[in-house]
Formats: sequence, structure tokens, C-alpha cells
Amino acid sequence: MAENFIEKRKANWRRLEELIDRAGGVRGVRRLARSEVRELGQAYRRAASDLAIARVESRDPRLAGYLNNLVIRAHSLIYRTESRGARSIYNFYRREFPAVFRRTWRYTLAVFLIFAAISAFSFGATWRDDEFVDFAYVPRAMLHEIRNKRMWTDDLNRNAPFGAAYIMANNIGVGFKTFALSVLPVIGTIDVLTPSALQFGAVNALIVKYGMRRAVWSFVSAHGVLELTAIFIAGGAGLMIGIAIIAPGERTRRDALIERGAMAIKLLAGSIPLLVIAGLIEGFISPAPIHSGYKFAVSAVTAIALAAYLLSRDDGTDGN
Repeated sequence: MAENFIEKRKANWRRLEELIDRAGGVRGVRRLARSEVRELGQAYRRAASDLAIARVESRDPRLAGYLNNLVIRAHSLIYRTESRGARSIYNFYRREFPAVFRRTWRYTLAVFLIFAAISAFSFGATWRDDEFVDFAYVPRAMLHEIRNKRMWTDDLNRNAPFGAAYIMANNIGVGFKTFALSVLPVIGTIDVLTPSALQFGAVNALIVKYGMRRAVWSFVSAHGVLELTAIFIAGGAGLMIGIAIIAPGERTRRDALIERGAMAIKLLAGSIPLLVIAGLIEGFISPAPIHSGYKFAVSAVTAIALAAYLLSRDDGTDGN
């Protein structure tokens, strides 16, 4: 099997080696033609697939070692920063972070579903009995304000600069905490999300029950898309590490942790700017005394822009 496998694939491996050697200088992939950059990306993906097959079906450690080294060299070349400083940061957020998100979106979805399930339970329990707020981390003062149809967020507008700074710091802290505790798969994720999810569900039940939907939803919608998505991404990153520990699959636990850990750190780094932007919106736009339509418009624009950004296919393998 091994000889036949090698015979069929070695031409692609040699071509990948040739492209890597040609692009191995300071200029990197910029030394290659546009068609060669595309070819490099395709050869890299085929070699990565061959490595997975070799690990499972081949008993030749030299073959697996050769392919592993080849894939690492190609990955480093494709995804390495072309220069230091501002351009490297731009390349990461423009290309690498969205690419990693697309590869790992199922973990983000899992965290969202956990949050949604807890929120739905809290919504139903609070709808039946306001007293559930004592278990849902909703202060009695907030319950009183909602029953009397008064917004409890007016102070944010009077202290916008300081409020925005506090919100940003708090959001980033929540993101890191969600990431850290989600390393304990599912159990840790549930533990860290439960307070926020219970409160989210309970508050929504109260504002629907007491007719404050438009006022509160217009406040939350402006920043909520970015804030919640970033927290779900951070939680998904931690969950990915936790699952790699308990279920590494065909790889060794060490290899799984190295691979998933690198992607998780990139996801966490990518979520931070989203939390910063959400904090600015929450501090300056969400509590502003403007028509609610403008706030819903901000929500729609951020949702569309975020989807376009995360689903972008410009991952650097189509040339420069």
C-alpha cells in the first residue's frame, strides 16, 4: 500500500518542495507568480490530506515524518507574516483570523447553542414567575425599573467616555474568562455562561411582559451582535482545546493540543477587537437619546459587516 501511495503522490510533494524552496527567501510568496501561489495552496492542502492518510494507514514513520515536515514548512510559508509591525497585524486580522474561524465555526456554534438553551429556560421560568429573577442574577432594582417602564441605562449616556472604557475592559475580561473555563469541555462552558444566559433570558421575559421591548432591544441591538459573537468565539476557542485534550482523534494528544491550541489563541486574539468596538458602541451609541431606528440600523450594519468579514475567502492563497 505504502509504495503505491508514494508513487501516486510523490509528484505533488516534489512540486510543493520546489515552490517552498523558491519562496523561502525574505520576500516569501511574493517571489511566486499568482498562478504559482494558487498552486502552492492547493499542493499544501493535498499534502496535509496525505499526511492524515499516512498517519492512519501507513506504518512507515519516515513517510509520516517527511510529510509532517513538508506540511509545516508550507503552512509557515503561507501563513507567516510578510513583515513586522502594522502590516503583520493587518494580515492577521484581514486573512488569518477569518480563515481560522471558518475552519472552527462548529465550536462557536456549540457555545451559542449552550447559551441559547440556558436563556430559553430562564425566559420561560421568569415569564411564569417574576420571582425567578432572584436565581437569574437580575437585581431587584432592575425588576422594579422594568415594572415601572423606566430604563436603567441612562447613567451610561452621562458618563460615556468612562462608561465605554469600563465596558471594554469588562467585555475583554468576560471573553478571557469564557475562553479559560471552556477548556473544561461543556461543563466549564456551561458554568461560565450560566449567569449571563440566565440574566439575558430573564430580562427579555420581563421586558416582553411589561411592554419595554423596543426601548431595551434598541439599546442592546446596537452592540449586542459584536459583543455576543466575540464571546461565543472566545468560548469556542477554549472548548476546542478542551476537546483536543479528551478526544485527540487519530493524532497524539500532544499534536492535537499544539494544532488546536495555536488556532484557539488566534481565535481569542481575533475576538478582542470585536469586544473593543462593541464597548465603544455600548458606551456612546446604545444609551444615546436618538431614535431607536438608528440603533437597529447600527445592529444591521454590524451584523452584515461581521458576516462578510468572517466569511471572506481572501486567505492569502490567491496571490498578492
